[in-house]
Amino acid sequence: MKSSTSIQNLAIALCVAATGLTVGGCNTTKATVDTTVNFFSSTSPNELFTSDGMVVKEQKINLFAGVAYENLRQEAATGSGQYVTALASLYEIPAARQGEFGQVLQRKHADLFAADLEQDRSAHLKMVAALNRELMAAALLP
Repeated sequence: MKSSTSIQNLAIALCVAATGLTVGGCNTTKATVDTTVNFFSSTSPNELFTSDGMVVKEQKINLFAGVAYENLRQEAATGSGQYVTALASLYEIPAARQGEFGQVLQRKHADLFAADLEQDRSAHLKMVAALNRELMAAALLP
């Protein structure tokens, strides 16, 4: 029993430390933290994982979009950057077509990033939904 409690306390401490490092070490805003908290509090565990325990692809994309929204907004304006590349990877866009992916983000920037995350806590989800439609139209989704 004591071992189980110790493991739980260690897990909690690691989560708190990781959150502290994340918040202190990057361009994280209160809106980003709120989005992450809202994501986990409004998503049931069954919606997060596949039957083999892996995180569902769509949930990875939604969470990444919420956490990296402002960075994505900035890089999408130019159509390239590490966040754009990471998002393309989450969508499983082949490397040979990631340039097209960036062009879609750049061309549709105003539509994709119409809302500010601080004003609209679901802005990242709206961006993902709009991006999904654009990627389908461009035949970029695998």
